[in-house]
Amino acid sequence: MPSPTGLESSQPNPLEEILKGVPLCLTPSQNPEMDQEEALRIIDLAEIASIPIVIDGGWAVDAHLGWQTRPHSDLDIAINQQYLPRFLGILSRLGYGHMPRDDQWEHNFVLQDGGGHQVDVHSYVRNDQGQIVGGVEYPGDSLTGQGKIGHAKVGCIKADWLVDFHLGYPFDENDYNDVKFLCNLHRLPLPADYQSYENARYTGKAQDPWSVPQQFSAHLPQTTDEYLALINLLDKTQVERLSSETKAKFLELQEAQSGAENVTIADLAKAELRSGVLLIEDGQAIGACELVPQAINTSEKETAPGNSCWQIRQFSLEKRAEYASLFVFLLKATLDEVWRAGGTCLQVSPLDDISQPRPALPARYDAADIGYASFYARAGFKRLEPVPGSHWGIQQQ
Repeated sequence: MPSPTGLESSQPNPLEEILKGVPLCLTPSQNPEMDQEEALRIIDLAEIASIPIVIDGGWAVDAHLGWQTRPHSDLDIAINQQYLPRFLGILSRLGYGHMPRDDQWEHNFVLQDGGGHQVDVHSYVRNDQGQIVGGVEYPGDSLTGQGKIGHAKVGCIKADWLVDFHLGYPFDENDYNDVKFLCNLHRLPLPADYQSYENARYTGKAQDPWSVPQQFSAHLPQTTDEYLALINLLDKTQVERLSSETKAKFLELQEAQSGAENVTIADLAKAELRSGVLLIEDGQAIGACELVPQAINTSEKETAPGNSCWQIRQFSLEKRAEYASLFVFLLKATLDEVWRAGGTCLQVSPLDDISQPRPALPARYDAADIGYASFYARAGFKRLEPVPGSHWGIQQQ
């Protein structure tokens, strides 16, 4: 499912306002389980109350399959924000209370009852044209799937988007089975990350949970050869050596900062060198994310390398571009470098408008060398303005 984190709301304690009247769950279960009977009770009551909900997560997978494949700890619900107060009223009367979590915010939080049943609420905001432009931003037509839980036909996340939502995170055996079932049922290609996991399972080398293997790393260019690799990746060239002037400037910067490990993106920009983070596989650069400082005064078109806000100019994966995990891995490493340089925000203008339908599971996650909005949302980015096509950004918490 899309990442629930992002820029903080400007409203004071918005979650407290939303949960006003909802009791606190005083005895949270350490082993919650949402059985089919309780899931159907919630689904049926929402239908009776004319509250449209869409099933997400593990129960959405089983809704596509038509049978319960494994126990589920919770019931993930996607709901339009305008229906949320009524839905919370129903859950409160059923004995559900708010269970605080570190990653909760006003559009994603968990409720639990005394029996250990949990409901994970994901709310979104639509504009007058029906486009989702706020809250948990479900992409395009991802909410239009259909499935069945027990006797009930339910709305659920479309199968291809359910597979897509499993990408970009460490995953375990349950995730693998979910994705494998969906891909087999709907004749979807098994994503590259999951294919690698499957291959490792057959050789007895699968790690659980699966995450980006240790042969991959991401950092600022540490040597002149790495800086040359950065330039070649960004410019799609095969230049064999740096100019003597650029090489001297790069080495002087490292000396001035008492070592390559102390250089930041701000230092590179101040020295009028390209700022970017390299993705390395076994010592070879295979990807790069270029960063530029944001303008302080856009009317005067001035930039300041010491500015606290940065923007992703391009995001290039030369090899393994089909691996969503590597896209998110490099993106998170880029965020770390922005924070290390004293930055407080990072912005990007993604390739697509997340409010418009597009196929899930793109062949390349760095399409047009910038990436898709859904993957930035997965890493914590949020739309900066409630209008389609707006920039996305994330602030340091």
